[in-house]
Amino acid sequence: MPVYVLGMDIGGANIKIVSMKIKGREKPEICSILREYFPLWIHGKKGLENKLKELKKRLVTQGMKYAISACMTAELCDVYRVKREGVLHVANSLKKTFDDALEMYFVSVDRRLIEYEEVLKEPLKVAAANWAASAYYLERVVAVEKGLKNCIFIDIGSTTTTIIPIVEGRADIRGLNDPEKLTWGELVYLGALRSNVVAIVDKVPYKGLFARVSTEKFSLSGDVHLVLGKITSEEYTTETADGRGVSIREAMERLARVPCADAELLNEYEIKEIARYVYEVEVFKVFEALVQIRSRIASKGINPDEFTVISAGSGDFLIKEAARRAGFKRIIHIDDLVGERVASIFPAYASAIMYVKERYS
Repeated sequence: MPVYVLGMDIGGANIKIVSMKIKGREKPEICSILREYFPLWIHGKKGLENKLKELKKRLVTQGMKYAISACMTAELCDVYRVKREGVLHVANSLKKTFDDALEMYFVSVDRRLIEYEEVLKEPLKVAAANWAASAYYLERVVAVEKGLKNCIFIDIGSTTTTIIPIVEGRADIRGLNDPEKLTWGELVYLGALRSNVVAIVDKVPYKGLFARVSTEKFSLSGDVHLVLGKITSEEYTTETADGRGVSIREAMERLARVPCADAELLNEYEIKEIARYVYEVEVFKVFEALVQIRSRIASKGINPDEFTVISAGSGDFLIKEAARRAGFKRIIHIDDLVGERVASIFPAYASAIMYVKERYS
């Protein structure tokens, strides 16, 4: 009977799971990919436990032999008082739900797979470690098997931007947790769907002038990208700021409120200019982090112009523009490199590959 591995990325906004059939030393076969929007701050701790039970029914068949390889970022969600509480709740929920798994491992910030018992002793080892799964894959597969020893991986999801430089085949990581990564330019709290517009800009163009913005949660980055045609309504998979729909008209109405106006005070062209300005600032924020990374690479006496950018996540359009402006000549998509459609769930995929390589190689 075949053995499967479920690679998991348990986030505060999304749960991503990839199921793979292990085939010895051969490349494992992807059987299914699951990506579900699950706002933990709305559903709460009990909601996560119930959601995992529901997902198990969909993923695990009777008598199935499987292992779990999980990473997480959900511990930052404010349903938890501190990250330690969040890590332990997620780990305990997985252990209780998938109690018939052959093995269960968690990705740690030092790019290892650790067992449940070690998580209980040192919970912060696995806090926000989804980047570590990606870094492991980049070192072991992209650098070694694909020959890309100098590259910069950029993953823009619904909420955040992760940047991982690979220098001479090794992940050149300075930050092991979110505060450190925000300092080193390895994390930008900017996403393609969920970022509050007023966390991106403090003013917007208004009738030939600039108007200061309201600090209300009137509009999200998903509205900006929908209005500009960067995403479709179907790709706007998170909740909206006002709880209404994801049509272009509704997105425009939300954007119009940012300078305390509305869709009668501003015409559609004016609203599009607001969206364009917000988008340019978004690109600059990613560009700025890339310049910081380039500066670090240059300080080693290495030319950053020769690095390849690898893009992943739902914000691929932001990555391409920011990378181009930062001076990178070659930009490739992770799906083209891997040969599978894994961009939107990459840390989950990388967690599964990590298990296969560590346990079956």
